[in-house]
Amino acid sequence: LCTIRSPPSPPQPCQTHTQSHTRAQRSGLSGNAAFAAKLSDQDIAEFVFFPVINEACRVVAEGIVDKPADLDVATVMSMGFPAYRGGVVFYGDIVGADYVVRRLKQWATQYKAQAGFFEPCEYLLAAAKSGRKLSAGNATQSKI
Repeated sequence: LCTIRSPPSPPQPCQTHTQSHTRAQRSGLSGNAAFAAKLSDQDIAEFVFFPVINEACRVVAEGIVDKPADLDVATVMSMGFPAYRGGVVFYGDIVGADYVVRRLKQWATQYKAQAGFFEPCEYLLAAAKSGRKLSAGNATQSKI
C-alpha cells in the first residue's frame, strides 16, 4: 500500500522570515522601506522593465539582431514578456524613449551604487533626443 504524504513544511523560522518580507524587501529597496511602501504597481513594473528596454537598445545598437521586432518576438516567446505589450522594444515605443530615459536617469541618481545599471545607452538617448521610435532600428547590419 502506498501512503501519500504532503510535502514537508519549511521550518518555523523560515516561515516567519518569509512572512515578514514586506513589499520593500521584495523590491530590493529594504534600506528605504518608507519610500518603497509608496511605490505603485506601475513604479515597480517600470523599475523592472526599463532596464530591460535599455539593454534591448544596446543589443539593437551593437547589431546583435537584424531588427528590433526580432527582440519583441524573442522576449514574448522566451522571456515571458507580456504578449499584450507587444514585446520589450514595442513597449518602449508605447511609453516613449524620453520617458524611459528620464526614469533611468532618476534611478541612477537615486541609487548611486547601481548608477551604471541604470545609465541609458547611446541608442536610447539618441532616440529620446530625436523623437525616433526604438523600433526604427539601427542602420548597421546584424553581426550574426
